[in-house]
Amino acid sequence: MDGQAKIVTGLGKAELDRILVRGYNLTEEILGKMTFSQMTYLMLMGRLPTSGESRMVDALLNVLVEHGLVSGVIAARLTVYTAPEAIQGAVAAAILGAGSVHLGSSEWSAQMLQEALPRGSKAADLEAIAASVVDEYGKKKKRIPGIGHRTHAEGDPRADRLFEIARETEVYSTYCDLLQWICKVAEAKRGRRLPINVTGAIAAISSDIGLHWQMSKAFAIIGRALGAMAHIGEEFRNPIAPSINTFIRSSLVYEPEMKS
Repeated sequence: MDGQAKIVTGLGKAELDRILVRGYNLTEEILGKMTFSQMTYLMLMGRLPTSGESRMVDALLNVLVEHGLVSGVIAARLTVYTAPEAIQGAVAAAILGAGSVHLGSSEWSAQMLQEALPRGSKAADLEAIAASVVDEYGKKKKRIPGIGHRTHAEGDPRADRLFEIARETEVYSTYCDLLQWICKVAEAKRGRRLPINVTGAIAAISSDIGLHWQMSKAFAIIGRALGAMAHIGEEFRNPIAPSINTFIRSSLVYEPEMKS
């Protein structure tokens, strides 16, 4: 109808004889011709990646797929134990907890970087910006997202490798440098090792690619969804959730809170 408001999307449309995705015909131009990393970049950025960008996205998708029996996959296993008919719920349980404590700090690290150095800013003194960021977090007594790791206290090998690939693919740029400076300043001021962790590296690299800070967590969510599926598959073959459930029940101590 004339004058009626339109609902617009540039992502895709299903028609009678074709499916369009970002302007490409799904069956003729994507299936069998694009890799998943190319598809990921196309969907997130709106264009096909260069060969270097595609290799970088491959690494970002792979890096967080598996990190042992962490809380998210335990949640997935316990969920599929009680609802084996709904593996989508188990996958959801695995990624719902992606937040500031575990898995999701790339979002907050990217926000920190992009707010400290707005996109399109002219050449700046990165060391001075880093010092300002560290001082700000120190005054608020808040942890700086993207640096430090309980398990990899002396250096996160995943972050190191991501930066290597970023340099090799020429993706490495200003935001990666800024996070390196934040790490150096924080370590000097606090007198201890605070290496860049994997989600910090993801934040810096995704910022250099051009992603908005809120989208930097996409790689963690996509990768960990695959990891969750693998844990769910193993749970069907070799269940450990019953043992976890039994352990929790047997070790539980009931101590009611005192009424005020």
